[in-house]
Amino acid sequence: MTAFAAMASPTGDGTVTVTATGELDMTSAPTLIEALRDAIHAYAPSRVDLDLSGVPFMDSTGIQVLVAAQADVGGDLRITGTSPAVHRLLQLTGLLETFGLTV
Repeated sequence: MTAFAAMASPTGDGTVTVTATGELDMTSAPTLIEALRDAIHAYAPSRVDLDLSGVPFMDSTGIQVLVAAQADVGGDLRITGTSPAVHRLLQLTGLLETFGLTV
């Protein structure tokens, strides 16, 4: 099991990037929720880019976090990178286009 971490950094163009690493599940989801909320409150971004390329595993709790975060940022949450497993999960749930990804 990989320890989970999430870090936010502003890009200077009104976007903030949150980079997540480790397994995203019921135990680690609060860390991502906190990082996303902190980024939204600290930077008031026009868009949040979420890099999940360092997340080798995500369960349904992760999906719930992403959908809730999408609402928190007014619909402009984009996933900029995924591992193959996470990409497949988003594809199976029909959420690829919601987060700006393609098949």
